[in-house]
Amino acid sequence: MSETIPPVFFKAANLTIGSLTLLSALSQLRYLIYDFSAFLLALYAIPFSVLIILLEFQAIPALYRYCSFYFSFIGRGFLYILLGLLINFGGVFKVLIAVFTFFSGLVYISFEFLPQIEEPANFRAEGAPLSVNDDDDEII
Repeated sequence: MSETIPPVFFKAANLTIGSLTLLSALSQLRYLIYDFSAFLLALYAIPFSVLIILLEFQAIPALYRYCSFYFSFIGRGFLYILLGLLINFGGVFKVLIAVFTFFSGLVYISFEFLPQIEEPANFRAEGAPLSVNDDDDEII
């Protein structure tokens, strides 16, 4: 029995995680005077979060080349764990968002090892091979 998760689930999960971490990182920017290290961590979290949201609407070919971890379950999982650690400063709601993001990362990592769960279409870049050994070059 093959169970598949609808692609709408992944889109909703990625948009939710990206939006919550972006809002949390933006609110963390106010720590410029009180906790400069938290401010710097927010500066790192903002581009990661924006790219998560952006990838749900359009594919960026250069991103597949330089940041291929966005296009696999294990890469996204570790990215979500990293984001959960980057935004773990502040009040109760920010900590809850960080815990939610951290556990979502663990779920995404577990999806990598479950063969019945297929990766969504936006995890494959345009013109990219489907596997490591699937090269388009001819050997002469």
